[in-house]
Amino acid sequence: MKTTPLFLAGVLALGWVGGCSSPNDGLLPDGAVAPCSATEVMCGSGCAVLATDDMNCGRCDRACGNGQSCTDGVCACAAGLVTCGMDCVDVSSDVDHCGGCGDNCDPGELCISGSCACPAPGVTCPNGCFDTSSDPQHCGSCDNDCGPGAICPSGTCDCPPDRTDCGGGCTTGLDADPLNCGTCANTCATGATCETGVCTCPAGQIVCDGACVDVSSDEANCGACGDSCPARATCTSGVCACPGSEVACGNSCVNLANNPEHCGGCGNDCDPVGGCTSGVCSCPAPLVASGRNCLDLSADVDNCGQTGNQCNADQYCVAGDCVCRPGLTLLGGNCVDTSSDPNHCGVGDVTCGGGTPRCSAGVCVVNCPNNLDECNDACVDTDTDPLNCGGCGDSCDNDELCVGGNCRQFQPALACNACPCPVTCVGDADQCCTYPNTNEAVCVEGNSCP
Repeated sequence: MKTTPLFLAGVLALGWVGGCSSPNDGLLPDGAVAPCSATEVMCGSGCAVLATDDMNCGRCDRACGNGQSCTDGVCACAAGLVTCGMDCVDVSSDVDHCGGCGDNCDPGELCISGSCACPAPGVTCPNGCFDTSSDPQHCGSCDNDCGPGAICPSGTCDCPPDRTDCGGGCTTGLDADPLNCGTCANTCATGATCETGVCTCPAGQIVCDGACVDVSSDEANCGACGDSCPARATCTSGVCACPGSEVACGNSCVNLANNPEHCGGCGNDCDPVGGCTSGVCSCPAPLVASGRNCLDLSADVDNCGQTGNQCNADQYCVAGDCVCRPGLTLLGGNCVDTSSDPNHCGVGDVTCGGGTPRCSAGVCVVNCPNNLDECNDACVDTDTDPLNCGGCGDSCDNDELCVGGNCRQFQPALACNACPCPVTCVGDADQCCTYPNTNEAVCVEGNSCP
């Protein structure tokens, strides 16, 4: 049947063109003929010849790769080209497929007649082809890296005119590099910048311990480098200021009115057993304050009964009176050791002589026992005898005890009746001991007791 133009127009108006899904699928409604020819199929919205269509080769939507064309329904490369994946390549010149698919050349190489080659003036290196006369990573020879920022003129590493080599490559320039300011390795302080080759802190700041600081407000460097303010203090106009009525003493803000370590003034520390009241060191009764010290006038051999009243070397202070040291007896106005004195030996005040010229334990004897030393016929222990400490006639002072043959200073154990005295025995005299022949506690210099 001859198709009239009016009929075709009707077919197009009804949308039949492009509506076929298979070739020669019979008559359309009202006897219309399919729009695709006998050699075509409907692919999507159009007719395609599967034998030659590069976008629908052999079947709908199968597109040929780059350089391929569809021949007899098969994607094929042109003569001289090889199919590698979806592409047609010339394995005689393609650097990614040189001589065969996937055989790629190293960087800088060319593919010549199917073989990778390094064109002049390049040099073959383990990882590619490089121009060693200009490549800064292969300058003069393979893998000779000039470093960051460098250039390679004529096969020699060099720096651009505005840069300098300081050992780690070319810097940004000595006039502006804070790590190499003015000269190599001249590192600017933290917070500083390098301006025309000179390290410069921000306005109003100076360098303190490697950093730019404002000494007018920096608590660690107040007024000058290293002058740190005490805890809780602030730095104002370069001066440390403590809160309220407190003042700065060393590294602390203190109240001079009640701080026993800074009573009335910095460094004026009160006796540990006392306190600070209204800026004056005070002592608990019955102790008496003397400057920063608390005194026990009833037992202090240097202040016995009253301040400054010193007992003799052979005396001891008891209830504010200087009396003979415990173990000594007052005879003829002198304190005598009747246990060892050959002129006053024993309770009978015997004078030793004849065959028993020596006095030991209050008895006249021929010789001193092996555990005692002889000092002018007196049998004594020079390790503990304050009248013969360490040697005959070596007498300790009134405020000393004989400990291991050495005179060691002692003082009353204030507010302590028995050892140990952890609060009052401080400083040099921190050893709590019992005074010989008594039950009284004293603080002794050293690490042992008599």
